[in-house]
Amino acid sequence: MGKSVSISVEELFETANRLEAEGKEVTALGLLNALGRGSLTTIYKHLEAWKTAKPVKAHSSANEMPDMVKSAFAVAWREASQEAAREVEAVKARASEETNAALKQFHGALEAIAILEKQRDNDQDVIEGLQAQAAESKLELAKAETEVAAEKARADELKEQLRALQGERDTAIKAASELKGKAETLATQNEKLLAKLSQSEPKKSKS
Repeated sequence: MGKSVSISVEELFETANRLEAEGKEVTALGLLNALGRGSLTTIYKHLEAWKTAKPVKAHSSANEMPDMVKSAFAVAWREASQEAAREVEAVKARASEETNAALKQFHGALEAIAILEKQRDNDQDVIEGLQAQAAESKLELAKAETEVAAEKARADELKEQLRALQGERDTAIKAASELKGKAETLATQNEKLLAKLSQSEPKKSKS
């Protein structure tokens, strides 16, 4: 197979212009089919040169904007720009006011937090003082409970001693009562005995 003949720039430009005039899309593959030969590398290179050298189509006068319309558009655009600028300034002002209000609230919140923290510290001091007093009161209560328990034990002991003494007293009273009865019995017996003795003695004779 013989070597393909290279494509010149002029040949590609002519083919590209023809395809464009026919209303077809000018692509590398389209040019390759239209030319019937060549390498895509060369076609791409010449296609880029054709696109660069391609003159820009002038806009038809029918699409041109009349001066009156241009002037009206410029005025409208200027007014719209001014209105937009005023809106931007108003938004900036509102944003500034809202930012200042937010900062004021923020600083107020910081002051409130500082006050609360100070109150918390004071409350903590009060709580610690109350806790110390409670601990001291608890110790005193425990001491008092110990003393009460000791006094109760002592009172119970005294009650037992008193009960024992009462028992001894009752026993002594009973024993004394029995002794008294015996003494009275002995006294009665003694009196009876003395009476018998006095009756049994002989009478003395008169001189």
